[in-house]
Amino acid sequence: MKAKIVATVLIMVAALAAPAIPAPVGFPILVDLSHKQPLLGLDVIMRVVPEAQWYVLVRTPEDAKVLPPSIADNAVVVIGDLSTVDLGKLGIVMVIFGQPQAPPSPEEIAALAKWLKAAPGRALWVAADSDYPAQGGPQSQEWANMIMEVVGCRLRIDYASAEDRVSNASGAGYRVLAFGNVSEVPELRYGVDRVLFHGPGPIAWIDDAGKWRKLTPAEKPANAYIIVTTSPKGEIVKNSQVKLPNAYQPGDRGAITLMAAELIPVKGGYSIVLLSGESPYGAYQPIATWMYYGNVLSGPRFIRNVILWATGYMGELKEYAKLAALPDQIRSEFDARLSRVETAIAGVSSTLNAALALAALALILAIAALALSLRKPKATQETVVKRD
Repeated sequence: MKAKIVATVLIMVAALAAPAIPAPVGFPILVDLSHKQPLLGLDVIMRVVPEAQWYVLVRTPEDAKVLPPSIADNAVVVIGDLSTVDLGKLGIVMVIFGQPQAPPSPEEIAALAKWLKAAPGRALWVAADSDYPAQGGPQSQEWANMIMEVVGCRLRIDYASAEDRVSNASGAGYRVLAFGNVSEVPELRYGVDRVLFHGPGPIAWIDDAGKWRKLTPAEKPANAYIIVTTSPKGEIVKNSQVKLPNAYQPGDRGAITLMAAELIPVKGGYSIVLLSGESPYGAYQPIATWMYYGNVLSGPRFIRNVILWATGYMGELKEYAKLAALPDQIRSEFDARLSRVETAIAGVSSTLNAALALAALALILAIAALALSLRKPKATQETVVKRD
């Protein structure tokens, strides 16, 4: 009995000694810094989504100590890795896994997949880069694809680079000023024009036979949505021979997909997986950039939109969704009214045609009667016999 009491006391002491993680005051989002991602842009992201409860995952206590106040003072800092942190217990609804510079372990990827599929309504944003051998290159692309495969997502980042000969910063094709206003998710277009994808990789997908394909509006998996593309003057280039591309080839041109989302069926609902060929934070120059070489960009607004939509919180996007749906509603109502008008015209035309037909028939009969009357022989004159 005494031993049980001692054990209970020790457990209580340990619980009191453990650092307490406060209850979230907003929708909980975890940002990964445990795979050597730089910090650039993370403070911007945290500021533009103040409704979130931010959690930042670092590998060691030493990593936690060097976080700047702009991050450490506005987030709960968690020490460990994705396999040791209980994402479900923290109530995390979204994980943002910026472009890694160190590989995630199989255990970490399995933990991510388990968390994502445990309940609908969760979101995972995985970012990589082009195959240019800096800050990750083909390795970061491969690590991102490893996560995609395990979580059951068909999206892939192909082993190449995307450039834009027209929409770029200071004439450099790799400084892509990509288009977020073409998103197939209407809410993500709110307040968005162009966003920086500095040296991005192209997004592909894998079909049922395991074949890699370009991700285009005409050819994509079910429940997949294109979010960001180059201009129609985009072009595929190859910077590394470590891994060869599977869907795209050097010299391919057109509007190249740089970011996409796929809805993953989960227990009667869906979770969202996002894959981008550039990182929202931590890259050489991340998506969070608001100006680059004198070009005013929509990076912060775009990232806010993505987070609000992916978490389901929506915020101001709720009203924009209604506005975005208006063109379809107007078009539907217009089509319905046009159909009714065409039906009415068809009815009038039918009646008019019948009347015209009867009139024509009457005219024909009249002409026929006249013709017959003209063809009758003239009556012979009667001879009058005079009587004397």
